[in-house]
Amino acid sequence: MSSRDFVESYVKNKDAETTSYLADQQPSFDAQGQRSTPNLPSSGSSALPLPDEPAPEAPTSTFSFHRTTSNPIPATPQIPEPASQEKMPMEPQYAVRSYGDQRQHIHDTAQTNCADLHADLLQCFQHGSWWDKAKMCEDQKQQFWACFHSQKEFLKKANYKNPFSTPEEDERILLEALRLPNKQKEAKTSA
Repeated sequence: MSSRDFVESYVKNKDAETTSYLADQQPSFDAQGQRSTPNLPSSGSSALPLPDEPAPEAPTSTFSFHRTTSNPIPATPQIPEPASQEKMPMEPQYAVRSYGDQRQHIHDTAQTNCADLHADLLQCFQHGSWWDKAKMCEDQKQQFWACFHSQKEFLKKANYKNPFSTPEEDERILLEALRLPNKQKEAKTSA
């Protein structure tokens, strides 16, 4: 017997077994909506309920895909607030705009406070020696950026030009910021 003949006979035998199994176990379907019952092999006891026994309930799924949703916490009626407690209207756009304006004011003020060092840096680039230009005016650049960053950091911490500050407070903060480079120089010389 060749291998091809063996495979064909095996498939025929399996096909016959499968067909007979499906014919025995095939559930019957009633188109009028009655419940279908599969033909189960009898094991000595009857599969049908006896007349004096209650009929078994149809199995229900505990997980239903199409069940309607309901709000477990019903909405409570809103109580209007008394007229004496007026709220200030919230304006997120104003807050964002004022934050951006504050950042711009801090940047401009820090640049103004370090204007002399910035002028030195530009002077170095334009009229400096060839060695300074070759080093990209590193000393002047370091001095300017140190001043600029310390000014910005100080103005941010002091909350300069925030939307709720008064012009007097901003003026006081600005004077302290102008004195900051002198304080830093004194701290370096005393250390």
